Amino acid sequence: MRKLFLSMLLVGVSAFAANAQQEFANIELPMNRAEDLVTLADDKGNVVIYFYQRGELNFAVISPEGKQIAKHQIPYRFSDEPQLLGTRVTDDEFVFYSRYTNGRREYLRPFAINRETGAFRSIQDVQIDVERNTNFVGGFGDEDHFYMLYSDRDGNMHLYRDSDENVAHLEHKVFASEEMPRTRDRYARESDMIYVHPDLQHNVFTGHHRSKIYSRGDKIHMIFDGFYLKGKDSDETTTEILTLDWDKGTTQYRTLPAIDQRRAPSFNSFLHNNTLFRVNMEKDQFKLTAYDFNTLKPVKEYTYSGDEEISIKSTPVYQRGARALFSSDNTVIEKTSKVMKNLSSGVPAITVDTYADSTLQLTIGSYSAPEERRNFDQDRNRLVRTPDRYVQTSRGLMLLPGRWVPAYNIPSYYLNSPYYSRYFYDPFNQGSRVPAGPGISTYFRSVLDADNLTKVAADTDKEQVVLQDKVEKYEQDLKPEPELKTVYRYGDKLHYGYYDRKTKTFRIVEFAHGQKPQAQQNPQ
Repeated sequence: MRKLFLSMLLVGVSAFAANAQQEFANIELPMNRAEDLVTLADDKGNVVIYFYQRGELNFAVISPEGKQIAKHQIPYRFSDEPQLLGTRVTDDEFVFYSRYTNGRREYLRPFAINRETGAFRSIQDVQIDVERNTNFVGGFGDEDHFYMLYSDRDGNMHLYRDSDENVAHLEHKVFASEEMPRTRDRYARESDMIYVHPDLQHNVFTGHHRSKIYSRGDKIHMIFDGFYLKGKDSDETTTEILTLDWDKGTTQYRTLPAIDQRRAPSFNSFLHNNTLFRVNMEKDQFKLTAYDFNTLKPVKEYTYSGDEEISIKSTPVYQRGARALFSSDNTVIEKTSKVMKNLSSGVPAITVDTYADSTLQLTIGSYSAPEERRNFDQDRNRLVRTPDRYVQTSRGLMLLPGRWVPAYNIPSYYLNSPYYSRYFYDPFNQGSRVPAGPGISTYFRSVLDADNLTKVAADTDKEQVVLQDKVEKYEQDLKPEPELKTVYRYGDKLHYGYYDRKTKTFRIVEFAHGQKPQAQQNPQ
């Protein structure tokens, strides 16, 4: 009996050491059929959980102590699912922005939750004065404003921004971009564009997008990597920077030194504060360069070639999603000769984050989209799934699970359009291409000093703390892996929230530097 008790005790201690986390909240929520899930936190520690289910908007507000303040179930207009674009945290409210289209007319539909009391407020619809021959690119919200971005046939950017006095009133400005060359493929830059918030979830899926938007005060920076341009050779691909100055109404176009891509694409970038990091990966070469964003002059560079060890790695090289027969889909690539080959097998990806200490945590790797197969069946009664969407909110990139609906409920011009059809998972449509898996993520983490960008050496008796790795390890240990989940920044901490179908509760687990571990309650 003593041996059995001692063994159980040692197993428990090992579990504590593996996952240093604490439970922040555990509340009852009816999320068994939820279609959207967004979490949002303010600077005081209040958290709001939003999800859409059965034609209703559902909200739960949680205090900094992890207690539920309020809960709402609000029937939405004609059970029409809102197209949520972004969120903002104002002085008094959490504001959610959705877009509604009726023919050629477009409307902004905001709704808000009071940060202290949890009271719901519906805001009057506002018709957007959209000019003809413009395409909607996306919407996003930062600390100060909410934006909607459109582009026209001439390559101009149409930017809409809410006013300081009214969150539902949009001002409109047009930014010309004569200096920026056209891409060989029309709308190539716009089709892969995401908004990067400082609280973005940092993994290679979010980092592999080659068109990124950053907001810095009244300036919007759009950075594009590796697009082939009209009138230029293939060896003239580069990183392009288009800056929109809202106050002055002007644009500025700049570029980094060109890269001769042996394959496309072979490089990507990420802007953190005033430093632009660019990674270039080939099968036999790895190059990471940091540029001063104001002058675009290099300030630090790391180059490796052949079988040379990538010394800036703070973790092993992980690969997820490459499932083989009788083997796990989570593996560690240990052989140096295979590291560069696997890292360069997909679209290059890089993200940069920082927490309470004076370090930067880089996630570097590549993402390979799932393989596609063709299916030639077609039926208007077939089921079409709106795919799992990653929506930009003011607190980062949030996962919104899709749902299955009959094809006749979706306008045919969406399903047949080469521009809009990519938003739908339509496996039974004639000639459609169907993803055959989740894709392959190959990556490592690097911890650098925030001042001189040198690698931070790990203590010999202490494991290097990478919060995102701890979150991923915690998620992998959950059996089964939750379907509804979200990760968001909570000050200098990370929160991982998921719906526990066993207990029918929504659990939020907190991860932080120097945090004392707490037992993981894994539902069986």
